[in-house]
Amino acid sequence: MKQALTIASLAAVGAVIVTTAAVAATDDTGSNAQSTLRLADGTDIGSVDFREQDGAIEVQVSLQVPPEATAVSSFHGFHIHANDDPANGDGCQADPAAEPSEWFVSADGHLKQEGQLHGSHDGDMAPLFLDSNGSAEAAFTIEGSVDELDGRVVIVHAGPDNFGNIPVGSEPNQYDPNSPDAVDRTQATGNAGDRVACGEITVA
Repeated sequence: MKQALTIASLAAVGAVIVTTAAVAATDDTGSNAQSTLRLADGTDIGSVDFREQDGAIEVQVSLQVPPEATAVSSFHGFHIHANDDPANGDGCQADPAAEPSEWFVSADGHLKQEGQLHGSHDGDMAPLFLDSNGSAEAAFTIEGSVDELDGRVVIVHAGPDNFGNIPVGSEPNQYDPNSPDAVDRTQATGNAGDRVACGEITVA
């Protein structure tokens, strides 16, 4: 996959976080795919639909998350994960009795090419905003082919995604990290925290 799933414009992220969203009706020119997102205990919280159109992928998200499951009135990291290392398991595996940091580790890391840092991963998508009722609706477009998503997984994270935009340095308007791990997590995941919900992508 070459630059397959980069958000069309990260500068427009604010415009795609909406409370009511709809993808314009168009004729499909490629495959469709769908993912049902579930919490660690198996609770179905909604869906993500992917539709290929004119060389891009239209994504439509509809979630209803129980308020006790994660922070509401808050942004949450939202990514496509590779799910390609059998050593870590397959699909969306989680024991609700385990620590949240251990949930859905079978999904592996973000879908990316060699050398890509977070903010430019193939699997980076616009963050989701859960309103005070735990509801999220969003529609946006990413690049690529739906067929390349088959068997990947979608993850909702517990925290916001910084998209790697943490200025590191010694200047007054920069941050001095307390360890290399702080920088590593930013560059790998946007430091979005635990994996709250997971859904495997299936191409129709």
